[in-house]
Amino acid sequence: METELLLFLHLLGLSFWIGSMVLLVILLLAVRRNLTSWNGTPLFLWITRLVTRFLNVAALVVLVSGGGLIQMLGYTQASKPLWIKLMEQGGGLTLLLFIVVMTWFGNRARKQLRAPQDPARSDVPKWMTRYSTALSLFATLAVLVLMVVSFRVS
Repeated sequence: METELLLFLHLLGLSFWIGSMVLLVILLLAVRRNLTSWNGTPLFLWITRLVTRFLNVAALVVLVSGGGLIQMLGYTQASKPLWIKLMEQGGGLTLLLFIVVMTWFGNRARKQLRAPQDPARSDVPKWMTRYSTALSLFATLAVLVLMVVSFRVS
């Protein structure tokens, strides 16, 4: 029963995490194209809060449930197949880097965009590009780990 619950939480967190990243990248790119007609700063700040509050939690759920699943499967370090090692190390590193980098990146962006600036000079397009690039990179890494695990390379 515990294994099924952990697997459910793992897959739910993974689908929420990857799906949300892809959706936010598409949203940021659409907003960036239309920045000349309206101010996208409030939406961008809201997106950074979403990532910090929800995507980091989803990444943490994937990390904890994945660690629990590996423990419940009973593999020792020597008996782990290659696909589990790649999932554990590659996926774990991707998740931890996502939490650290996106939190740091979001905090920097929020701090700089909330500070009073010259209205003629807007840093929003630059931050949107950087943020969507980082989200795209993490989504790609997550899908690569998922692909390796799906093929169960041994």
